[in-house]
Amino acid sequence: MKKNPTILLLALIGGGMLTSGCGGKPKGEKLLVMVPKGLHAYYEPCYQGFKDAAAKYRVKTDYRAAKVWKVTQQVEVIENLIAQQQVDGIAISALDDQPLVPVIKEAMDAGIKVVCFDAPAPSSKALCYIGTMNEKAGYVGGEMMAKYMNGTGEVAVLQGGLGATNLNERFKGFERAVKEKAPDIKVVKREDVGGGRMDIVVNKTESLLQAYPNLKGIFAVSAEGAPGASAVLKEQGKSGKIVLGGFDDLTETLAAIRDGTVQFCIAQKTYKMGWLSVEKLLDAIAGRPIEKEIDTGVLIITKDNVDTYMDEMRKEFQAAPSKP
Repeated sequence: MKKNPTILLLALIGGGMLTSGCGGKPKGEKLLVMVPKGLHAYYEPCYQGFKDAAAKYRVKTDYRAAKVWKVTQQVEVIENLIAQQQVDGIAISALDDQPLVPVIKEAMDAGIKVVCFDAPAPSSKALCYIGTMNEKAGYVGGEMMAKYMNGTGEVAVLQGGLGATNLNERFKGFERAVKEKAPDIKVVKREDVGGGRMDIVVNKTESLLQAYPNLKGIFAVSAEGAPGASAVLKEQGKSGKIVLGGFDDLTETLAAIRDGTVQFCIAQKTYKMGWLSVEKLLDAIAGRPIEKEIDTGVLIITKDNVDTYMDEMRKEFQAAPSKP
C-alpha cells in the first residue's frame, strides 16, 4: 500500500494535531479540520482534496483522527477541537449518528461550522452532508453483482461495522437491487468485519467459504472488504472463480482488479468530498446558504479504466474558479 506521510505521522502520535494550528494561528486566518472515522488509507484522497482546496482559498487545514474506531473517541476528538478555541470549521465522517448529536451541537453552539463528508449524521445539527448517496450507490453495487453472477447463486456481504449509517444504507440498496434485478440470487450472510481491520476480514472470509461451499459471490460495502477477501481467494486458489466486488479504490483493491481477483469496485469521489467540504465550510462561515445534501457521485472501476479514473476525478477542479 502506498503510504501517506501525514497518515503515518498520525499513527505515530495517536491522532494529534499536525499543523502549526496547535500552537496558535495568525489573527484572521481560518482553520478547518478534517475528522475521519479513524486512521485508514481510504481518507488519504479525501484529505488531499481538502488540502488542495484550502491552498486555493488560502486557509489552514488540519487532520485529526481517533486512535481507534470508536465513536467515543471521535466525540473526544471534537471536544478537544472545541476546547482549543481556534477552529472555524470541522468536516467529519460520522462513525455513528445519535452518539454524535450532542457534541456536534456543542461545536455549532461554540461558533464552529460543522459539515459531514463521506458518512452522515442525519440526526445532528451538521449543516450539510457531502458525499455518496449510499443507498443509490449500494443499488449500483447490487446491479453489478447481478451482472457478474449471471443472475443466480449465493452471495455474502462484508460490512465494516453494523452501526454505521452509510454502510447500512449501502446494504439496503444492494439488497433491493438484488431482489429487483436478480431474484434468483440469495444473500446468505451479512458479516460484520469490524472497523477497517484486515485480519478480521481475512478470518471472516475464510469462515464464509467454509460455511457456504457453493458461494458464488462476495460483495463488500466497506473499503477493507475487497482487499481482505481477495487475499483469501488467492491463497485458496479461488481467484476469478468467486465474483468479488466492493467499495473504494484502495491500492490493494486496484491491484486485485488488475490481476482479476476483484471484478469491480464502486469508487466514491473522495477527492471531491474533501474539496467541497472546504468550499461549503467557507460558505457557512461567510453566512452563505448551503445545500443540505450534495451527491458527489460514484465511478465503477473495472480493468478497463483502473489506470485512468483518478485523472478524470481531479479534472473538474483544476480549472474551477475561486469563490468570492
